[in-house]
Amino acid sequence: MTGSREQNMKDSALLFLKDLLSLENGKRILFYADKGSDLQIVRILHESAEEIGAKSEVFELDSVLALPDMAQYLTEKIERGSFDVICELSEQYFYQTAAWQKALQLGFRLYSIGGLSADGFIRCVGKANYALIYEFGTGLRGILEKAKSIQISTEKGTNIRLEMNISFVDRIITKLTGEKRPYAYVTRPSGKLTPEVPATFMGGQIAFNGIPETIEGTAVIDGYLWPPREIGHLDEPISLNIKKGRIIKVNGGSSKARILSEWFNGRTNEIKHFCIGFHPFARLSEKLIEAERVFGNISVGIGEYPFHTDGVIMNPTLLLNNEIIEKDGSFVHNELLILEKRLKAE
Repeated sequence: MTGSREQNMKDSALLFLKDLLSLENGKRILFYADKGSDLQIVRILHESAEEIGAKSEVFELDSVLALPDMAQYLTEKIERGSFDVICELSEQYFYQTAAWQKALQLGFRLYSIGGLSADGFIRCVGKANYALIYEFGTGLRGILEKAKSIQISTEKGTNIRLEMNISFVDRIITKLTGEKRPYAYVTRPSGKLTPEVPATFMGGQIAFNGIPETIEGTAVIDGYLWPPREIGHLDEPISLNIKKGRIIKVNGGSSKARILSEWFNGRTNEIKHFCIGFHPFARLSEKLIEAERVFGNISVGIGEYPFHTDGVIMNPTLLLNNEIIEKDGSFVHNELLILEKRLKAE
């Protein structure tokens, strides 16, 4: 993008509102923010929504409150309003709270860019070809859905193995009985609102998980980890031992390794998901939502919300059914290699 930073922000905001949120004249949008939000983004999105002719409102969350209280206030705000779309600008995610559940029950659409910085917004929204990013994610999903086994490794010591059993029967039983069954899954790529997907996050990522009891090995987190807030960027890797889908030990002598070990103390620390990033302009910025979308990196999600953290593993090698799909952070599968070249040529 060319022009001043302010103009680039404005252009990115209009693209986001019109193309990704389908916001039009007369529609109603709620933005909610917290102390981790970039106020420039809050301002430019609010102003741009008004320029389109939408009815825009900003709701500021009190970050001093405990998360359950913040979620309660947000839920009450949503219950009192009538919105076509709600946009999460807060650094704190609320997708697993009653706030998002209530919004979906009321028929509102939800889109999260989770505390993204102004520069990150220009990079990841304004410069991005979202149709091509989504095409890449759809192709990657199709490949992941054929996997019976997955291995993730890095030169720094990551070596994780897991088995997949994406079973239609398991899904039907779960839906009918409400019973939580430990089956594997692969999600749709993020970033695209559809009638079937009324809530999503910024594009450039896909999530999967294996059968919990089969997840074994070592995860070396060497890029970024959040929360707790005191960690963020990692100058020294933190190594996590995994046994039957749980973190059983935190290794490393750094202060951040000790912080994470204390944060994990007394919690069950299940592996909840792995995510593959494929956004061509994402960087290891100061915000998790961008850091875990860096092209080729894999993040691991640990713990039950609200005590949930995500750690980024850089430059991984990914094997599906013992076939190398990704090597040192670059995709080598024929279908993905072609799309990767197109994405990076944009």
